[in-house]
This record gives sequence, structure tokens and C-alpha cells, in this order.
Amino acid sequence: MKVFITGITGFVGSHMADYILEHTEDEIFGFKRWMEDTTNINHLIDNPRVTLIDGDLTDYASVERAIKMCSPDKVFHFAAQSFPEVSFKTPVITLQTNTIGTTHLLESIKESEYNPVIVSVSTSEVYGMPKEDEIPIKETNPIRAANPYSISKVGHDLMSQYYFNAYGMKIITTRMFSHEGARRGKEFAVSSFAHQIAKGEKSGEYVVKHGNLDSVRTYSHIDDAIEAYWLCSESDKYGEVYNIGGSETCKVGDALDSMISKSDKPFKKVLDKERLRPTDITLQIPSTTKFRTDFNWKPKKTMDDIWNDLLKYWRERV
Repeated sequence: MKVFITGITGFVGSHMADYILEHTEDEIFGFKRWMEDTTNINHLIDNPRVTLIDGDLTDYASVERAIKMCSPDKVFHFAAQSFPEVSFKTPVITLQTNTIGTTHLLESIKESEYNPVIVSVSTSEVYGMPKEDEIPIKETNPIRAANPYSISKVGHDLMSQYYFNAYGMKIITTRMFSHEGARRGKEFAVSSFAHQIAKGEKSGEYVVKHGNLDSVRTYSHIDDAIEAYWLCSESDKYGEVYNIGGSETCKVGDALDSMISKSDKPFKKVLDKERLRPTDITLQIPSTTKFRTDFNWKPKKTMDDIWNDLLKYWRERV
């Protein structure tokens, strides 16, 4: 089979490529932007089962060309401008990439001769800030996107549902909650903590800068997230929307404390106001009952596994 991965150079896309190479005999066609940093996939570049295709989701012609080159049986759509903080400064680019880019991908597949299974990766951020009586967050919760990133992913989410409803395309939409692990960029809170700890252990500067530590998150390990995405691609649950997430919940500050406790250095926490969002989603606890029931799935790894993997990753790189 041929698998098309958008965003193959990113955190999730690179892990999906690893999973496919380890567990299947499938060919991978990875879509990446011109001059994209390939650090996450340098170990894959010479693999004969991996073909990289340059392009950009905002350029319809390049997306159309990539689909023709690949003739995919499966599509994993991970590519996005995925940094909420960046979206406040670049809302137009965020909307063009995430909403228009997704539309370009789906339209190019619709207009092709191929009919792949498409795992369309939305986000839990589309729910915005839930009310207390809406916890845990179900797939039927209201959509209250709170920043340009989540607004753009609402567009992604709804266009995916539109292409299923209008054209019967084999699309499964996922709304993944917080997922972390090795290769997560240091722009994200818990990876930033691990990066600062690893760097401080070498430099002797025992300070970890942070933003809002009171936000509540339910974390899953990237390995569990990848398995969940793959299960979607193997199913016929077309048109369904699924929350996917871990089993353990904590405040962001608890995650930081746990990582600091894994160092033998006397780190201090310092509030950095630049890390505070203009609007924030401070409560994310999912109901994943629908996904767990339909796929007989549950997370295998713990939050402690996440913190250990992040610290190991950054200690090897700073």
C-alpha cells in the first residue's frame, strides 16, 4: 500500500513514518515544504520505502501534483501551523495553512482518480474553554474556538466533515488532546520545560521560565497517539469524529514539578509574561469513550514515560 503523510518532518508525522516502517511493508510518500528542516526524518531520507515530495498546502498545484505522484491508499493529514502562540501574530498564515490548505488537500483528492482512507487530524482546541458541567469533553460539546489556531482548525474539521457528507470520501476526523514525547518542539510548554532543564544542567543556570501553570491537561504519549491514528486508518468509520487522549490529568505546573524532580540540580521556576497567551484554554479533560469502545484501544504509556522521554531527548541534544 501507498501512504501519503502531510507534515512528515514534524513531531507527529515523523513518528508515524517510523511506525509504518516498523510495522508494515507500505511505501511512504512524505509531503514537506521546500527547504523544510528535516532533522526529525534525517534517519529516513535514504530509506528506499520513503519518498519525499516538496510542496506547500497553500499551493494547490503542488498538492495536486503530490497526490498524482503518490496515488495513495491512505492519507494522514498532520501538516499545520500548529503553534497557538504563533497564531496570534500570524492569523492569516495560520488560516491559509490550516483551513485553505486542508481544503486544497481534500479537493485535490476528490478531483483525482483515487479514493484513499483519510485520517484528518483536527485538535481538541476546537472546543475552546468548556463549562464545568461539560467535563469531560465529548465529541458533541459546543465548538468555542478561542484563538486563531483553533479557529483555523475548526475550518479544517468542518471541511473534512463536508467532504464526507457531500462526496462520500473516506474521511475519519480526530480531535487529539495533549500528546507529547521525543521530537516535540520546544515551543510547546512541557517540551520547553525539558529543554530548559537539560540546557540548565549543562550551563549551570538553574531557571525554568514558564507561562500559565494552572491550566489542566490530559496527556498522552506520542506512541499511543500514533497507534490510535493507525487504527483509524485501518477502519471503515468514515464520517466519524473521535476524541483521542490519555488517561492521566494534571496541571501544567505539576508536569513541571515532576520534571524538575528528575534533575539533581536546584531549579527555580520563573514566570515569563511573554509565555502567557492573550486568551487561554485552561481546562482540557476529554471523554474518549467513543474511540475506546469502537477500537478497543487504551493508552499504554504514562505521563512519567512522557517526562522521561522528553528529558532524555533534550539531554542528548543540548
